[in-house]
Amino acid sequence: MKKIGMLTIGQTPRDDLIPGLMDILGPEYEIVEAGALDDHTLEDVNKIDLNPDHYILVSRMRDGTEIKITKEYVVPQLQEQLDKLEAQGVRLTVVMCTGKFPQFRSKGIVLTPSEVLRGVLQSSIKKGKLAVVYPTAEQMPYAERDFGREGVEVYADTVSPYENDDVKGLLDRLVREEPDLVFLNCFGFPYSIKRQVQEATGKTTIHSSALIARVLKELSN
Repeated sequence: MKKIGMLTIGQTPRDDLIPGLMDILGPEYEIVEAGALDDHTLEDVNKIDLNPDHYILVSRMRDGTEIKITKEYVVPQLQEQLDKLEAQGVRLTVVMCTGKFPQFRSKGIVLTPSEVLRGVLQSSIKKGKLAVVYPTAEQMPYAERDFGREGVEVYADTVSPYENDDVKGLLDRLVREEPDLVFLNCFGFPYSIKRQVQEATGKTTIHSSALIARVLKELSN
């Protein structure tokens, strides 16, 4: 059985994500999970300084509680968890987050999805309007910097992957904006949101975790 390590920036297990990933990967794969905050309590997390100058990330605790942390805080925690995964024989690991991350120290391959996703977006839309849906409003100001380029207009919006948020409001806004392509820019978005967006807009919608699962399958062969 092939092992794939999955690093979340929150806590494991990620019962909301793993079944969908396994549907794509198939029964010959074993997912070994590790979370940057596995050894933390919610009280610990609430004490983390959310410096507005640092990139804010959104994840969840194992009980489903949505939390926000900074990339600066979480990177060293991810490295520690990666070391533990590799001690178990894992040699292909994915960071389950669409944010940008540095090169990790590793004995194998560590896939950071942002570069893969950006490449797909750049090759899929060279002219027109790209809608980028974020998990939190704090990330929206980065949309133009990260995805804007000549010929491509970027529209940014937000909806929580974890809370009972206003998905209908998001759908109404996307229909009004008439994008040519929609990008769900968070691993935490359930596949149901992709289906809702596609049905409402009639446009191709890129679901981050589903796309990366297919890349992992290729890398593991």
